[in-house]
Amino acid sequence: MSTQSGVTQPWHSGESAPRLIPYLLIYDLFLLNLTLQLFDGMATYVGIQLGVREANPILVATFQRLGTGPSLLLFKAFACGLLFLLSRRPGHRLVLPTLVLLALTHLSLSLVPWSITFARIWIHLH
Repeated sequence: MSTQSGVTQPWHSGESAPRLIPYLLIYDLFLLNLTLQLFDGMATYVGIQLGVREANPILVATFQRLGTGPSLLLFKAFACGLLFLLSRRPGHRLVLPTLVLLALTHLSLSLVPWSITFARIWIHLH
């Protein structure tokens, strides 16, 4: 990081700011994916407690062996670790599209379905 006029800049003095934009985008996508992982883990846990069935057979099998909480912690810690490793290679040409694809997948297969499920449960209870 270089400083000019007392302001810390996240690029080196020889780099231009526009080159930094993909790195910032990757960081933002990394944070988005972490947030989606945390949401999915918490939503799955709450959903299971409310009687919603898990659709992932691998998770279901692990729930039976380790329990719901430990299984979700294990799977989500592994996923977050892989996201971290992926984000550490910002210059690789596949990192950006992979993070975008992962975010879109979690939005469509976790955030939207769980939101609909919880809305239906809330409407049913009220």
